[in-house]
Amino acid sequence: MHKTFVSLFSLFLSCFILLSGIGLINVLLPVRMNLDGLSTEVIGIVLSLYYVGLLIGALYSTSLIKRAGHIRMFAGCVSLGAVSILLCSLYSDAALWGAMRIVMGFCIACAFTAMESWLSDSSSKETRGQVLAIYNAVVLAGLFGGQFFINVASPQDNMLFVIAGILMCIAVIPVVMSSHPGPVIEEFSSMSLRLLYKRSPLGVVSCLISGMLYSAIFNLLPVFAKEFDITGFQLSLYMGAAIFGAFVLQFPVGFLSDRFDRRTVLFVLLLISASAGIAVTLLAPMGITWAVFLATGITCGIIACTYPLSITEALDKLKQSEIVSAMSSMILAFALGGVLGPYSASLVMDKFGGSALFYFLGLVQLLLACFVVFRMTVRAALPIEEQENFVMQGSVITSAVELDPRTEYHEPQHEPCSEVETTVMVATTDPKLAVELALVIAKVNAQRGIEVAEALAALANINVLDLYQTMSKIIPAHSTELRAALKID
Repeated sequence: MHKTFVSLFSLFLSCFILLSGIGLINVLLPVRMNLDGLSTEVIGIVLSLYYVGLLIGALYSTSLIKRAGHIRMFAGCVSLGAVSILLCSLYSDAALWGAMRIVMGFCIACAFTAMESWLSDSSSKETRGQVLAIYNAVVLAGLFGGQFFINVASPQDNMLFVIAGILMCIAVIPVVMSSHPGPVIEEFSSMSLRLLYKRSPLGVVSCLISGMLYSAIFNLLPVFAKEFDITGFQLSLYMGAAIFGAFVLQFPVGFLSDRFDRRTVLFVLLLISASAGIAVTLLAPMGITWAVFLATGITCGIIACTYPLSITEALDKLKQSEIVSAMSSMILAFALGGVLGPYSASLVMDKFGGSALFYFLGLVQLLLACFVVFRMTVRAALPIEEQENFVMQGSVITSAVELDPRTEYHEPQHEPCSEVETTVMVATTDPKLAVELALVIAKVNAQRGIEVAEALAALANINVLDLYQTMSKIIPAHSTELRAALKID
């Protein structure tokens, strides 16, 4: 595992820096729009448009990455995301910011698809669960740390937009400077939402509702905080409590969901979350800060856990071979909920005030709890030993489908490049010429040359040691990687 982590360090570093920029902009935008005097309804529309872009990106990112490659697509999309943030600093215009939110959502979806495919390609059956856990921890750490940058300057200045743009530009550097050639992405067919609903009505509905809840609370929480004068560094701590709760509560919730009827666990958690949310609204006017922070952390943590609980509930009703195709539909349901959440919540807040946010969330959670009870009456509980294991998932990401330990693991199949096929064909009749071809290819592209050398090493008429000694002189910086590919001790 240590070797895998070292090889993925540059990717984790890029991910952390990228999420730091996203964490800053997620807090900055609602605060800035509120300061600019925009109505809560307009703020909700602008924030909802991010999930429109996220949905478009989730649908088309795979084909785009296949066309341009992972590293170039990651660099291009993150750079375009930085441009969208910097454009927001030029004009305080809701239409411009809404358009840029769509661009940002699209870019982030493509970037996460690239990162998660890379992680899946670099992990084995034994390590991918640990890789997923580290990945989720890095994502949440980036979000947690990023929103503290809002204290560097006034939200009314443009400096914070520039800082967020700089962070996203820096995030490109570790990946593009990595010696990793980039992964191979696999496409999976998606199970239709209609079919998935027939198999697991509760899984689909709760996933859709979790998208509404998550997007509403984490986008509009700064607007709620402003009404009770939670600003500046205190706002960072407040948002930090929400993110911390989203991370910490995954562990006890996962423990309980694997040992009891998952629907019962979900029902109880929804009641606790709704109660904690209402407590926030009652305690905030009293100025009891620590209690407000604690109650917010609890309700935000439970809301964040609703997504992985929804996925696991759906997987309980599926065959092993159907899990991957079903997960992509679950992501779609969550994204649709994400589009609806901020806007619907903003309508309520615009009419009844910022304090209505938690009342709205509590009502939605109680409606979902009623649906849970209904499903418990029409279908018997699955035996505990037959339930799928709970897996920590970050709702902000695209679920890391290929990394999920519950899916069937398939060793990545790398299609041989044309240079490999040609050189191997030549080697069957003229080994010396094949080695010379490999050297020419290595001069142009070191990684491609190593692939060709690895293919030649499998042939009986090739002297592997001579091949290594000759090629290592051509690409001395990659001698260690070449030695590993040729399996030379």
